[in-house]
Amino acid sequence: MWTYLGQNFLIDATIRHFLWDKIEQWYHDFACNALIEIGPGKWSLTKLIHHISPTFFVIEKDTTLVEHGKLKVEWLEHVEVILSDVLAVDVDKELEEKSITPSKTLVVGNLPYYITSPIFRKFFGNGKQEYAWWIFMIQKEVADKIKSDADKKSYLRWLLNYAYEVKYLKTVPPKAFKPAPKVTSAIVGLTLKKWRTEDILFWNSLLTFLDDFAPYSRKTLGAIATMIKKKWGKDWNILESLKGKRLEQIGWEEIKSILQK
Repeated sequence: MWTYLGQNFLIDATIRHFLWDKIEQWYHDFACNALIEIGPGKWSLTKLIHHISPTFFVIEKDTTLVEHGKLKVEWLEHVEVILSDVLAVDVDKELEEKSITPSKTLVVGNLPYYITSPIFRKFFGNGKQEYAWWIFMIQKEVADKIKSDADKKSYLRWLLNYAYEVKYLKTVPPKAFKPAPKVTSAIVGLTLKKWRTEDILFWNSLLTFLDDFAPYSRKTLGAIATMIKKKWGKDWNILESLKGKRLEQIGWEEIKSILQK
């Protein structure tokens, strides 16, 4: 069993077929022309979805898994295996070489839980938001915090929801994997928002705001603004109606009212 990278392999056929159906549906509904799978593992999902797209990349770091899986995928002529850490791969370049745009690419995968946040930051933390659709498996605790209708809005939730609708699609129990993890998982989907010009926030301003306020999430916005002004002389103009609220309690319209001042 290959678990030195923290892998938990999906063995539940019902969950695999749920993913297959959802991936195929989204690929065709959104007129995609490329598919990327992060962390194919033992190819259990790959062999179900490989036919969906004529341009199909899989990114896998574990050489033992790729060597083990070659017999299973050697007949999939259009599958391109990128043997590397997903955080090190220049995915944009890989697509550009094939004249494919990220906006027509669907990205899927069972994300390694220990690097979920770095993967999010790689693809969504630069303000580009070019990959239009995502379906992935992550820890349920994280999924609950990043979905668009989350009661409490985390730093990652703000980053992802800047340009995407984050949809909670399905809960996945530990027994769906081998070895079974100690946590419950969830399948989450991201779809790019249709922006109106007046809805677009300044990305750098949003990051600055989050960097200043997110570390003090238990305090009210007013208290944080006062503290920041005393420490660094930076003046955040928080509306009187927002001073008694915490960051997790406000929405986009209220964020915009702060950033536009």
